[in-house]
Amino acid sequence: MRRLEYTRKIPTARLRTRTAAEAVMALAQVARERHRLEQERRGLERRLQRIDLRLTEICGTETRLVPAIQGALHRQATTGASESLPASPPADRLGEVTLQY
Repeated sequence: MRRLEYTRKIPTARLRTRTAAEAVMALAQVARERHRLEQERRGLERRLQRIDLRLTEICGTETRLVPAIQGALHRQATTGASESLPASPPADRLGEVTLQY
């Protein structure tokens, strides 16, 4: 899912108001925009936390896989096997991997 950023076009509050009612309306508009931006910030912070958690999970998976791969390569080297790791897995061992990000 692609997230697009956009600039929200709204009429800006005039700094010079002629009446108290116009000043109140300008203040209300600024308050609404501030509230909207705070909500957007909270949403982005939650999204960043989810991304950090996922990156931590990926790092843990990598940490568990690297020793297993190194152990397999070490065993292969000590047994004197002349063939290297296959370039691709056999057709009967193909599977599906889903990456979430």
